[in-house]
Amino acid sequence: MIKKILTGIGLVTFGLLTSLLIGTALPGDNFVNAQTNRTAPARSNQLNAIDRQYVQDAGQASLAGISLGKLALQRSTNASVKQFAQAEIDEQVDVRNNLSRIAPKLGVTVPSTPNAKNQAISARMSGLSGANFDKAFLQEAGINAHLENAAIYQREAAFGQNQDLIGVANKGLPIISRHFNTASSLTNYQVAEVIQQINTPGASGATTTPQNNTAPQ
Repeated sequence: MIKKILTGIGLVTFGLLTSLLIGTALPGDNFVNAQTNRTAPARSNQLNAIDRQYVQDAGQASLAGISLGKLALQRSTNASVKQFAQAEIDEQVDVRNNLSRIAPKLGVTVPSTPNAKNQAISARMSGLSGANFDKAFLQEAGINAHLENAAIYQREAAFGQNQDLIGVANKGLPIISRHFNTASSLTNYQVAEVIQQINTPGASGATTTPQNNTAPQ
């Protein structure tokens, strides 16, 4: 009799343990939903801090590129410089149009006024003319800007979350590369080269002058 009772208790205990183990192995709906949310691909209206910074940085770059490009069209008499300036304007207008279309949906504002750095560059460029202007324009709008933009766009393409902004970055990277190569050929620039200081306004021409027969790609 006692043996039967003990056997019954053992079976009940085994049943309870089995139920607990099964319950642990098969999570409830809340756990499954949480797992799904963490691993689901980003929706188009999601963004992270890198996306927000990209809108600011790319927006500032577009303002600077358009402004300096228009200045070059007014100031330069060099055919290659003017062609490069127009290519820069076209590039940055397209970027700006894309950002202006995407950003409002995300609650992000595209910069509409240049920051202090770009204001200082524009003021410096406005005081130059002739070969000095051409050299400064190609160094800033051609070399410096595209080195900076390459980092900005690569960071967004690699670590951004919003698919629309990543698309803008991926579209822009090949253009940045082409324009950097064109500026490098026009200035004989090499990576990590120490660039000569731009002469002051009114001084003699720059040491190197872009060739008129070299067209931007």
